[in-house]
Amino acid sequence: MADKLTPKQEHFAQLVAGGKTYADAYREAYSSTGKDSTAHSEGSRLMKNPQINTRCEQITEQKHRAISRKAVTDRELVVGKLRRWTEDGIDPTTNEEPTQAQLTAAQLLGRTVALFSDKVEQVTTERTAEEVAAEIQKRLQKVEESNEPLH
Repeated sequence: MADKLTPKQEHFAQLVAGGKTYADAYREAYSSTGKDSTAHSEGSRLMKNPQINTRCEQITEQKHRAISRKAVTDRELVVGKLRRWTEDGIDPTTNEEPTQAQLTAAQLLGRTVALFSDKVEQVTTERTAEEVAAEIQKRLQKVEESNEPLH
């Protein structure tokens, strides 16, 4: 077999790298309408071909790199706009103050690339039943001393 994949093998590799199962990719790439068992075995057989397997890995890696580049570009865009809006107080494209819609759009885009995060850290401490009971008793005494109604 030559080093170059056939068009059907390339299509199969593209489909697998895109998330299709081997059987589904085989059915689509080879226009197969046969038995499920045939599609499963043929899809597995194709993936055992080192050239097809390598091609799937290449396509997947290309997709990951493209996603990373896009995230960096989006991050730079958001940071750049927010910096200009903060420093200059105006949008350089309109020479006016940024609108609320522009600020919201920048915030949403920033969240998609994890520029902003809304993390809430919750710390829990282990307490015994006696410690909890003592805490409740202490709070009840404070309420009694303050003579405030409990509603």
